[in-house]
Amino acid sequence: MDIKDVNKATTDNSALKILIFGYNEFSQLMSSVLSSFDGDAQFKIVDAIVGSSHEIQGHIEDFSPDVVVSAGSNARYLQSALPIPVVPLITTEWDIFHALEKASQVTDEVHFISFSEAHCTSHIAQEKLGVTITESVYLTAEQAREQFYLASQRENIAIVGASLVCGLANSRNIPSFMIYSEQSCRDTIKEAIQQGKAWRKQEKDQALLSWLLMQSQTPIIMVDEKGDSLTLNNAAREHLNLSSRAEIDLDALIHPIGEKRETDGECEINGNEWWFHLDTIDHGQGFKPMYVYQLYRKKVKQSLPTATHKSDKHELVYVSKAIENVTQQVKAYASSPSNVLLFGESGTGKELVARQIHKQSPYADGKFVALNCSAIPSELFEGELFGHQDGAYTGSKRGGRKGLIEEAQNGALFLDEISELALDQQAKLLRFLQERSFRPLGGNQEKDVDLKLIAASNRSLSEMAASGEFREDLFYRLNVFNITVPPLRERPEDIKHIAIFKLKKLIQRYKVEISVHDLFNSIERYLNGHRWPGNIRELENVLERIVAYLHTVDDIERLPHMLHQITPELFSAPTQTQSYRGEGQLKTQEEELILAAINKWQGDKHKAAQELGISHTTLWRRLKTIRQK
Repeated sequence: MDIKDVNKATTDNSALKILIFGYNEFSQLMSSVLSSFDGDAQFKIVDAIVGSSHEIQGHIEDFSPDVVVSAGSNARYLQSALPIPVVPLITTEWDIFHALEKASQVTDEVHFISFSEAHCTSHIAQEKLGVTITESVYLTAEQAREQFYLASQRENIAIVGASLVCGLANSRNIPSFMIYSEQSCRDTIKEAIQQGKAWRKQEKDQALLSWLLMQSQTPIIMVDEKGDSLTLNNAAREHLNLSSRAEIDLDALIHPIGEKRETDGECEINGNEWWFHLDTIDHGQGFKPMYVYQLYRKKVKQSLPTATHKSDKHELVYVSKAIENVTQQVKAYASSPSNVLLFGESGTGKELVARQIHKQSPYADGKFVALNCSAIPSELFEGELFGHQDGAYTGSKRGGRKGLIEEAQNGALFLDEISELALDQQAKLLRFLQERSFRPLGGNQEKDVDLKLIAASNRSLSEMAASGEFREDLFYRLNVFNITVPPLRERPEDIKHIAIFKLKKLIQRYKVEISVHDLFNSIERYLNGHRWPGNIRELENVLERIVAYLHTVDDIERLPHMLHQITPELFSAPTQTQSYRGEGQLKTQEEELILAAINKWQGDKHKAAQELGISHTTLWRRLKTIRQK
């Protein structure tokens, strides 16, 4: 296709990909119907009973499916392990009856091994067919094997069930009849195609919406006919520099009341002149039209002062003696080129301390480069840290790529959660720390580097080294200087100052017309009464929920009555998990919260990730770590 011929271009010419996990007879039956869907999707069948996230991940990475199809316990496990849609094969009552009917023709003793729940069909079939039907239920593949073993001890029986139990029966030369049919397989594939298309569209829509609202540098404003409903993207809030009062009249600044809405024109906002373009969104009958303005700067006001440096972006806010001691250590250790190791619970502000070390070090003019060691897969670690040459491996970026070490040259490299590195990753990092040089993947020359290395952990590296989980030589190499960042509960005097600092920013971001001190005074006793197992990160989340509520309700008098709903953790007594019992306990709490969310949403990763406030990728990584234990 000629790349200039836009009339021949398509929005998405990649075929839908459906990955099928099955076992023996199910895989064969599914294969027999796939020819009916040629041109609708690409298919890959994996003949296996899955039991680990590691086993699944390899197939996911190789095939990159839009949707997964499976049945029985396989489907149940995959729904809990994958962020993409998993469509289970739904067996109809007719499928079950026909399988039981076939079994009754070879024996009077039929054993039906069913997944998840018992079926009334077996009772109906027993009466109509005049045979004895015994039914047992399983939830996991292991339970299915146990049920089959018990059934196989009886004589002159036939087995009815899913492909797993039928495969076990075949291996013992016991007659078996599968409850799946070609029609149920076809219906499942049709449903998978629909869900796969919907998932693909949803991903693209979410990516586009996220970009328009959060990343686009073009100010975008949406209003209704009367200007009552107003939506701004981040660029509009940042570049227009509006107060919440000015936002109310923003539509009038662009389009004076009573005048015709022009498609294109000019306007002035806060002394800056802008071009604007107007699009009208008409949802159809019954919906009000919405007006979307895109603004393009025409001329920057010359009298504006030079942009100020956001010095408070990474500021340490404190009054406590405990953090004062930390800052004294920062001053002492920053001037040395040696490594610094930070220890503290999750959410205590270890990265802020690391940035202060960089800022006060001889490397302050260089970049501060951060890497969360728990967030990068083992196989990508070396390339991410050391970079790679052109063609170093299949799929590598053309022309090569700088690693984070090279990016941090003459600056600081911050390795957060370093305790999560695998032993082979630790060995590669150790060599770099010893030699202060590295070799990119695919390269044959060493590159020297000069930087300040700062590492952080919320687990005791000394204990991990003693138990063999962390290399002792790497621990000693990192532990030249060490700083412990105390948790928030050990410095309660800082709660007020941190809360006021955060509230000022949140009130400005949400455009809430309320005094910072009035708001803090109304919630101070609740904040001081909590133990903050999540430390400053938890405090930030609680404060944002409160300000977001006030943005919607705009009535501080109602706040005390609603706090139980908005911030239930402030009113719950500390549980054994919530109270601090030593290093590593927050890791346990995190795992319990993740598993609770997965159970609450019955394996729905999308809803679980939303509730936890993390991405699908982070949820996948955390689940993988939990299941490997």
